[in-house]
Amino acid sequence: NPETGDCLQVLGTVGWEKRATVQDSALRIGREMILAAFSPDGKLVLTASEDCTAKIWSTQSGELVHTLRGHRRRLRSVACSPNGVLAVTASDDLTAKIWNVESGECLHTLHGHGLEVHSAVFSPDGATVLTASSDKTAKIWCAQSGKCLQTLQGHRWEVFSAVFSPDGALALTTSEDRTAKVWRVESGECL
Repeated sequence: NPETGDCLQVLGTVGWEKRATVQDSALRIGREMILAAFSPDGKLVLTASEDCTAKIWSTQSGELVHTLRGHRRRLRSVACSPNGVLAVTASDDLTAKIWNVESGECLHTLHGHGLEVHSAVFSPDGATVLTASSDKTAKIWCAQSGKCLQTLQGHRWEVFSAVFSPDGALALTTSEDRTAKVWRVESGECL
């Protein structure tokens, strides 16, 4: 609760466990959760886990809505599209996946990285996905078709994270080579 600082719910993988107050409830966690993200409207929480799954939870009820299965190794990242319709996950299995949030269906598996995929995010308009990988590259993908549009090459070591600029025209990557690089999304040119 932003006003009181009280924890209202803790999400996990088992069943409800009552806490001190009626509005405060918790779920026990079965495996380590890597990270979590809100849907744009705040009604859902997406979690990524070591157990190769992502989960979609209702923030209002705390109930599990969907378990997203299909990755073969632990997840590194989960994000929701700006309109809340799609989710993207990144995994140590060398892939990212685009999911339908409402149905939990995998729409596209993004193949093309040679090593673990550390992060995956949507562009501000939701049209593209940006992934970062241990293979020293970042890639830009069409969210609708799953096709790779650009490969951003230039780092000497693993690329740990990649994000879009607020207007979606630029991408920023960070690497173990101790550099951050800014790229033009349309051309893949490093500035």
